[in-house]
Amino acid sequence: MTTHAPAGYFEALGTRSFGPGWAKPTPSLYPEPRRDFVPAQWRFREARAFLHDAGGFVSVEFAERRNLICVNPHEGNDYASTTNLVAAFQMVLPHESPRAHRHTPNALRVALEVPEGTYTVVDGVRVDMEAGDVLLTPNWMWHGHGNDSEAEAYWIDILDVPLVQHLGPMFFETHPDLVQRVDGAEPDSPMRLRTARLAARAREGGGRLTALPHGGALRSIGLEVLTLPAGSRTEPLRTTANNLYVTLGGQARIAAGQVSETTREYDYACEYDYACEYGDVVALPGWWEHTIAAETDVTVLRATDAPLLDRLGLLRTAGG
Repeated sequence: MTTHAPAGYFEALGTRSFGPGWAKPTPSLYPEPRRDFVPAQWRFREARAFLHDAGGFVSVEFAERRNLICVNPHEGNDYASTTNLVAAFQMVLPHESPRAHRHTPNALRVALEVPEGTYTVVDGVRVDMEAGDVLLTPNWMWHGHGNDSEAEAYWIDILDVPLVQHLGPMFFETHPDLVQRVDGAEPDSPMRLRTARLAARAREGGGRLTALPHGGALRSIGLEVLTLPAGSRTEPLRTTANNLYVTLGGQARIAAGQVSETTREYDYACEYDYACEYGDVVALPGWWEHTIAAETDVTVLRATDAPLLDRLGLLRTAGG
């Protein structure tokens, strides 16, 4: 049998939109996940300064949201923070109400600096925010925000927009009234997670608490609250899940690199090493081994697509 194709064979395949499976330009299967997206950090203090400046020239009439997207520096990427998740810092000016909308991606926001009078409206129900709160807006629920105070309000949005873009069923609508009517208030809404309370429970339960379980309000995004005493660190974790970590109290160090297979000792002379303070976001994409060290008592929120991968039978975890 000859190993040479007849002259013009591959060109003929191309004209009929066929590709030779034995001569693929890039492999379709590989022994372990590719690490295209890389670890990255975005600092709240930097985002806050940029957003404060943007408040002088970006109005909510001009932009759907006044936000700064945490764009992963993976080559060719211009939007996502990890494969399936995106984070963005948002600022709302005093007495401002960005227009309401709804979309098929799931979303949540992590309140950072929210003066009294800052709130989210979810399907007509006002839910006030306090610093550290997590506000949920599941897919296709109307939601908008407001700031009745005299100071700027800041938070982090986390959405599964990249996932929905990959899968295709993206739908988006602006509310017909632009700012949706408030039909009532619900301080203890199931759409509000109070991280301070969750952190206290986490400390009682060994330092880790599932705040939003699999099958929860956001079916593609899970939340964990981690509390670490000063001087401690997590065991190295490698998982197929994509992770976004937000520091909500204290000072932490998040590092991604190699771990000795013989001693399991973490090598801090690693590829990525981030000192984190309040409000900072760190992306740890799938299959990047990482650990969190507490330089002071620290509280960290983990947003992850683990529930989605678990349902698909694609979640694998080592360590942690």
